[in-house]
Amino acid sequence: MFFTSMSSNTISAKAKSMYGKRLTDADYKDMLRRSSVSDIAAYLKENTSYQTALAQVDTHNIHRGQLENLLMRELFNKYTKLCRYNFTGDNDFYNYLVLQYEIEQILKCILSLNAKTMADFILDLPSFLISHASFNLLALAKVRQFDDLLEVLKHTPYREILMQFAPKADEFVDYASCEKALMTYHYDHLLGVIRKKFHGQTKKDLEKVIKVNVTLSNLMTIYRLKRYFSAQKDEIAEVLLPFEFKLNRITLEKMIDAQSVDDFFDVFDQCYYGKNNKTVDNSLEFEHHLNQIIYLYNKKLMRFSTSPPAVLYAFIILNNTEVKNIIKIVEGIRYQVPISQIQSLLIL
Repeated sequence: MFFTSMSSNTISAKAKSMYGKRLTDADYKDMLRRSSVSDIAAYLKENTSYQTALAQVDTHNIHRGQLENLLMRELFNKYTKLCRYNFTGDNDFYNYLVLQYEIEQILKCILSLNAKTMADFILDLPSFLISHASFNLLALAKVRQFDDLLEVLKHTPYREILMQFAPKADEFVDYASCEKALMTYHYDHLLGVIRKKFHGQTKKDLEKVIKVNVTLSNLMTIYRLKRYFSAQKDEIAEVLLPFEFKLNRITLEKMIDAQSVDDFFDVFDQCYYGKNNKTVDNSLEFEHHLNQIIYLYNKKLMRFSTSPPAVLYAFIILNNTEVKNIIKIVEGIRYQVPISQIQSLLIL
């Protein structure tokens, strides 16, 4: 009990200390004034907590992909540092980010198989994950067909999950079904660990933060499928993850059944997540609104929760949001998007 309490309190204190070094509004404004990826990388190296992550980097020659990889590596390093304070040695919960990244790489591999671009797969492989993955991550780069992928994953739960989606000759892999199956497994596993390992407020906070994030992700999926693909009810229902928080089945069905985007908004505006929403026509504005809800919820959890595992989970989401903000600035400057437009896309 002593070690459990001490490790939890240490994780919480360290996470909040790291969060205190996050980018400020002034940092974002300064980056928006830069004119290139190199200038942004130099600013991060000289003025922010990313100094260590970029210490050995020649910022004059860095490109967008390298910068993103370095920022994601730094996020993962923060995560592993915090997990080291779990003195109990119980990693069932604290291993969740590794599982998440593994699934991301498997899905990227499937996309590359369908696009026949596997020769380039290794270029974006996150080297920081190699020593932590439950399978040979480098072997993914040698995959040329679906059976090869199953062979790489033969000693993991992923193989059995994906076997049902093996394509017939010359057919594409059903990416959407693979994604749903893998992500459902991920969240089922994570929620099962939480129910087994945690109790009281910690259990409540963790279940809530995970289900809120998944629920809002489902809402984005419904919206995109309706707006861009005019998808029918059955098509939408097939790809949604089976987790909800403060969104009952009747309301969800009404959103799925909506005949137009406007009808979708009419239902959304009446639900728990839309009561303070001003209906928008632009997809970026709506997705920004949902991402803002996720950000503000996790920011509140980070500040007020007394549950260290929930603080850790919120910390990772907030840091991931920060990395995405940096990349949005980099992309915006790269394509000469007006500063005001880039700024409107940031989650702050």
